[in-house]
Amino acid sequence: VSTQSTGLYNAVRLDSSIRYMLFFFLYGFQIFVSAVAVLGFSGGGFAGWITAFATMEKNKVLGVLGILNSLAWCANCLIAVYLIMQIHKTYRSTGQSMEKASGEFAASAGSSRSFGQAVLRSL
Repeated sequence: VSTQSTGLYNAVRLDSSIRYMLFFFLYGFQIFVSAVAVLGFSGGGFAGWITAFATMEKNKVLGVLGILNSLAWCANCLIAVYLIMQIHKTYRSTGQSMEKASGEFAASAGSSRSFGQAVLRSL
């Protein structure tokens, strides 16, 4: 079970806006990494479109494999965007909001003794 699946499960189970926000942040980062992988900048570690076409000039077989890899990253990115849109629709239909998440964070931070002491020390 991935960490993101567990985060979404806990957000739904506990009806927690702050857990939804954490999920959206982490999943958004994953979509960003997928988009970078789709492009595949030279020396970036991903065999995306840029790397695939650059390799095609030198070695046709590796170029084709790079294109197949790029297509897989494209599918991954598109599916991830579709899923986050569906999850956001569910999030909004349950009455959750950014204001509710901020309120939950303030309430949990205010009740945490160590957090309160850290804030006082920083002042």
